[in-house]
Amino acid sequence: MKVMTGVKVMIFSLLLSGCVNTLPDQDRRIRVTPAIAKIPADFLWKEYQADARAADRKYWGKAIEVSGTVTRAEANDSGGPSRSYLFFGQTDAFGVRANLLDDDADEILKTAQPGQRVRLKCFCAGLNGHVVLKSCVKG
Repeated sequence: MKVMTGVKVMIFSLLLSGCVNTLPDQDRRIRVTPAIAKIPADFLWKEYQADARAADRKYWGKAIEVSGTVTRAEANDSGGPSRSYLFFGQTDAFGVRANLLDDDADEILKTAQPGQRVRLKCFCAGLNGHVVLKSCVKG
């Protein structure tokens, strides 16, 4: 009897571990996944600030096209899972962070300098201080 209960608990735990709320950092499916929305970075930021849960229901895990003026472009970020990112600052410290797909990062960084307007297609990973976008490619 105890063995059956232990097996049931183990199976239940394994099933729950498959329901993790994370996205891969580098997902090439972004190239073929159609965007569900086209939205300026500042609007996306405002939606998450107004109601993060509602914004997650709308965007989390989905491909979106985001446009905005780059405030920072980094070719190497040792503190995160993605080497390169573009940043669309919305406050002094926070904004929309677009982690680039490594395959396309060099090409994007050549043209996307601070002050320039760009459009990217990314998977939305929600609010974590910044609004985080992953696997970003040119939109």
